[in-house]
Formats: sequence, C-alpha cells, structure tokens
Amino acid sequence: MAGAKSLTDRLKTARTVFEWACGAVLAAFTGLVLYSVAMRYFFNNPPMWGEDIPKLLFVWLSFVGGGLAYMLGYNIRMTSVVESMPRKVQVAVELAMRALTLAMLAVIVWYSIPIIELSMYRRVLATGLSDAWTYAALPIGAVLLAANEVVRMWLAVLGEHTDDDSSLHSGM
Repeated sequence: MAGAKSLTDRLKTARTVFEWACGAVLAAFTGLVLYSVAMRYFFNNPPMWGEDIPKLLFVWLSFVGGGLAYMLGYNIRMTSVVESMPRKVQVAVELAMRALTLAMLAVIVWYSIPIIELSMYRRVLATGLSDAWTYAALPIGAVLLAANEVVRMWLAVLGEHTDDDSSLHSGM
C-alpha cells in the first residue's frame, strides 16, 4: 500500500534523525564528563556545571534513547502465544496491547505535568537552568513512545507487518 510505504519511509527518516541526535548527545555527554574529570583531577579547577549539565544530558539520553530503542525494536516481546493465533486475532491482540500502552503513557504524561510545573521555578545554581528541563524528559520520551504506538497501530490496521523487523531499521 502506498500510504503504508510512505509512512514507513517517514518513520525511517524520523528514526535516523533520533539516532543522530542521541549520538550527538552521547558524544557531548562523554566530552563534558571527560573535560570535567580532567579539570578536577589534573588542574584542581572543576567547572561549576561539571555535574549538572552531564546529569541533564544523561537523563535526556535515557528517555529519548529509550524511546529510540523501543522504536527500533530493541525491546523484549514474548510473541509465541500470539503468533499461534489466527491473523485477525493477532491484529486484535496487537491493537489491544498497544492501546493499553498508550493508556499507560497518557498516565505518565498526565502525572508529569504537575511535577514540571512545580519545578519550573527552581533553578540549578551552577547553570541557572530551570529544574523543569530535567523533569521534562520523561513526558517527552512518553510522547515519542506514544507516537510510535500510534504508527504501529495504524500499520496493523492497514495490514502491514508491525513486528519490529529489520526492514524498519535504519542500518543499526
């Protein structure tokens, strides 16, 4: 189907962008930690932000990188029981499972909002950044996961292969 092919191509493009973004954040995290350690132990002059910025990058990398890993299919799934069922039942189970996942992600986003609102006015002393930047990674990661679930549900409705197979990977 042309619509599913276009959707799969867009999904591959989005995944490639996220792969590069996660790689850049990982490189920045590694560089900043190495710089901070070198300044602390070799020059006895650690930067004030030496713990705060890497911690922020690590949190973002964890949630966005986790979403990317899930999009790429690097998660554990037990499918042997479902695969033994007729195709229509498989699709129904798949849609139900993904709908439950969407509900869980909606709860995560819903309960994250007050935490972000409360942390907006607290500042990290070394950088002046709001604490909300740290807490915002969770709902953003949840929204990325939800977008993946919606795409997978749409592909299942179209009758496309929704398992996380290598045809949807961008080369990893």
